[in-house]
Amino acid sequence: MTAGPARRIRRIRIESGALKMGYRASAEQAAHVAEALANGHGMADLVVTIDDDVDENLPPLPCGTLWD
Repeated sequence: MTAGPARRIRRIRIESGALKMGYRASAEQAAHVAEALANGHGMADLVVTIDDDVDENLPPLPCGTLWD
């Protein structure tokens, strides 16, 4: 069995006022979450950023495989 290509891991930060969350996710998962949140209604103060400042202590994106 051959391994597939390595997935690029990114940090996704979700902020709203005092609420600040950061997770590790694949680039695809992070992009899909950011797109879904951007299309949400009533979330004008929500800020989502994706970057390469990945720390291994960051938790993985909850239910990340749902965003593949």
